[in-house]
Amino acid sequence: MKSLEKATADYERAKEKMEASKARYEADLKRFKAAEVAKTEAENLEIVRIIRAMDMSISELEAFKKRMKTELPGRVEIQKEEIEPDDEFRENETEEEV
Repeated sequence: MKSLEKATADYERAKEKMEASKARYEADLKRFKAAEVAKTEAENLEIVRIIRAMDMSISELEAFKKRMKTELPGRVEIQKEEIEPDDEFRENETEEEV
């Protein structure tokens, strides 16, 4: 009987630890998501501040954006190249996991 009681007690302790760990994980995840939202909001506010500092009308801003795309095509390609290796790496990870 003692081994059953011990096993039951061990089971209950493990269950309590697991539930506490799950609660900590959920709290950490909630904090992480809130920090992620705050970071994105701060980045967006910084972008808006920079754009407003340019003191352009919307039509001038659109023209500037179009001009940047046509006059700096190499820069756009460089940005795309920087993104592609990460995507390829992630594809390899998923293939290996399967």
